[in-house]
Amino acid sequence: MDLAAYESRLASVREQAALWKVLTEYFRGSEVERVVYHHLPPMGARDADRMDVAAMGVPDELVDRYVGEKLYKQNPILQHGLRSIQPFYFDEVNLPEDLTPGAKEFLDIVRRVDFLRGLGVQVFGPHGRNGYFGLGFVPTVTRLEPGRVTNFQWVCQLAHLRYCSLLLPTLGPPPNLSERETEVLAWVARGKSNSAIGEILGISAHTVDAHLRRIYLKLGVFDRISAALRGIGVGLIHSEI
Repeated sequence: MDLAAYESRLASVREQAALWKVLTEYFRGSEVERVVYHHLPPMGARDADRMDVAAMGVPDELVDRYVGEKLYKQNPILQHGLRSIQPFYFDEVNLPEDLTPGAKEFLDIVRRVDFLRGLGVQVFGPHGRNGYFGLGFVPTVTRLEPGRVTNFQWVCQLAHLRYCSLLLPTLGPPPNLSERETEVLAWVARGKSNSAIGEILGISAHTVDAHLRRIYLKLGVFDRISAALRGIGVGLIHSEI
């Protein structure tokens, strides 16, 4: 399947299972024999406490354990991936000498399934809703041509964006803040006090406080930090404001 056909098929899917089928079909017969996808919701989002993981070529019992025991929190390769912008090879990751017991256990598991030879790809989505792909190579491959790396990066990025587009409507619409409430929340997220926000917006600190109380109620939070995180997580706060 060429990239244009892949992109066209992705655009036509209407459910996550179909998306995963298109993605894995793209990789079958290529240099990649294992795929593990992590969806990483941002702090403050409605699904912030849920890590979605999908895998191809990895035993189901290992995937269930990885998710159920939250071994992804001990995955040093994933942690490296979340700090990376460009794709990287697993064997290029400098693992710390003082690995936690959980990290050592995780590495023992991936060694048993020969999943330390491959490519890590971080992908990016709306409002900080990012993700990570681990692509495990067939035994005869350790490196790819640069153009092939770029191709796989684009394949992963397209799949992640399509996943986000299917997921977000299931989370419900964002809270309905007024224009003024949105402005107040944006300045709260930038660390401004009520008096400073009042000066910026030309209103009193008392009015700012009244707006905040309504914001808390609409967002289902009880303090400024939680309000800011929720606003960022659901896409109410934008950097240009």
